[in-house]
This record gives sequence, structure tokens and C-alpha cells, in this order.
Amino acid sequence: MIDSIISIQHLAKKFGSFQAVSDINIQVNRGDVYGFLGPNGAGKSTTMRCMLSLIKPDAGKISLFGLPLASNRTAILSSVGSLIEKPDFYKYLSAYRNLDLFSRISGAPSTKKEIYQMLDFVGLSGREKDQVSGFSHGMRQRLGIAQTLLHNPDLIVLDEPTTGLDPQGIIDMRNLILRLKNEQNKTIIFSSHNLSEVEIICNRMVIIHQGKSIVEGNVKDLLNEEDQIIRIQTHTDSLAKALNVLSHFPRTNVRTIGSDTIEFNMQKEQIPALNNQLVAAGVPVYSIESKRKLEDYFINLIAS
Repeated sequence: MIDSIISIQHLAKKFGSFQAVSDINIQVNRGDVYGFLGPNGAGKSTTMRCMLSLIKPDAGKISLFGLPLASNRTAILSSVGSLIEKPDFYKYLSAYRNLDLFSRISGAPSTKKEIYQMLDFVGLSGREKDQVSGFSHGMRQRLGIAQTLLHNPDLIVLDEPTTGLDPQGIIDMRNLILRLKNEQNKTIIFSSHNLSEVEIICNRMVIIHQGKSIVEGNVKDLLNEEDQIIRIQTHTDSLAKALNVLSHFPRTNVRTIGSDTIEFNMQKEQIPALNNQLVAAGVPVYSIESKRKLEDYFINLIAS
């Protein structure tokens, strides 16, 4: 039996004359790392703010843990941790003192041992007594994750947590999110417009565009609905011969790139046979690259 953590039906929110969200529908199940995908301005942050009861929707139903949010706000939010945009801390207090203060404000103070364990989990061991003013953006993001864990929530909501991070910071955040799922059994909803990150991290996703849900489902299932995009590099003198071999295989959208590369759509199961035929025909194959990425799916979907 699927255990529903979040159910949103026909959510709508307007700011003045601007319709930020018009019809959002999502279902997040226990144990999901759920990708909430869309370009800037699609309505991701507005939906998350409605989900966290930070703003009131104009229409629609929101339930968390099987309970209507409107009538169970306090009980629901006690099981939710969130990081919306960038975390804010008292910059001239230490990492430890910030978490200690926030835990006391929450009404459920954490012990010193628990706070040190949280800081160690997010990769800030050894920096507990350092002032937050000296922390990098990535370190503050990790401290923000530690803050969301103070009351041991079942659900964690992260709104674009990799924004502004350098490549190493993005990798660190990705690994931290996966550890939250695998080591602490958290359900995570992860908002981003960085689609490659969602492809790596998430098992389920929704794509929204112009305030509406476009498609929702398992990441692997959605990606497998379309052919792979294949790119083959050969020698310039062999390009014509490679195109001739390719003509005997089912494929679409064939195009040449420069004087030595062909790109086309093909089922991935056909790639080994194609490679064998190219080699048998004396075509040197310098590389075969599969480009089946979520970016391609997303671009094609919102352009349709």
C-alpha cells in the first residue's frame, strides 16, 4: 500500500492580476526524493509556500500525511522541515549557537550531543564554534539542512538548494540529499530548474510550466518513453558510409554535425547492432554518446 505524504489537487494562487499557479496536481509518497521541476517563474516557489502554509491558496486542496493542511496546520508542520531560498542565521554567532537557539525557539530543545551530530552529518564537523559570518554559501546551505533536522521531521522541503553553489558545492548538496533519504529515511521534495541534478537525485518528479502540472511520474519511466539521442563520431572520409549503414536501421531526426559527427534518435537496444554494422563496414567509430537526458525531455515537453 502506497503511503501518501503530500497530495495537492487543482492548486491555484493569484497575486493581483498575475496568475502564479493555476492548476497544480502532485502526489508525493513516503520515501520519495521527489523532483519539482520547472523553469524560473513556473510556480514552484509559490506552490511550496502554499504547501508550508506560508501563503494561502485561492483554490485547491492540500493534504500532508493524510490530513487537510487548512485544519491541521500545527500538527502537520511539526513533522516538516524546510529550506526555502537561502537560510538566514545570526552571522556573529557560531554554528552551534545558531542551532541551539533555533531549537529552543521551536519548543523542543536539542541536546549538545544531538546538535554536534547534526553538524557532523551535514559535513560541518570541526566548524561548530566558528562564526557563521565566515562560512561560504555552500556551508550555510549545509547549516540550513542541519536546521531543518532539529525536530527530526519526516518530510523535508528544499526550494532550489543548489542555487549559487560551485560545482563541488552542488555535488556535496546532492550527496547530502541522498544521505537524508538513505540514512535517515526522510521523504524529500526537491525544487530545481537544474534538470540534470533532478535526474541524478530523484526517483519521482513533476514538471510544471506556466503554473500548471504538465506530467508526473517515475523519472526512469518518463525518460524511457522516448528514444535515446545518439551521437556518433567517425572519420570525415567515412561519414557517407556511416550514413548508409544508418539508413538500414529505424531512426529519426538524423542530422550531421560538422564533417565527422551524426546525431539521431534511436532505441537504445539497437545501439550494439548498429555499432557492429559500422565496424563490419569498415567505418571507424571514435565515439558513441547517448544523450538521453532529462533536459531534452523537458525542452520537448514544454515546447509542444
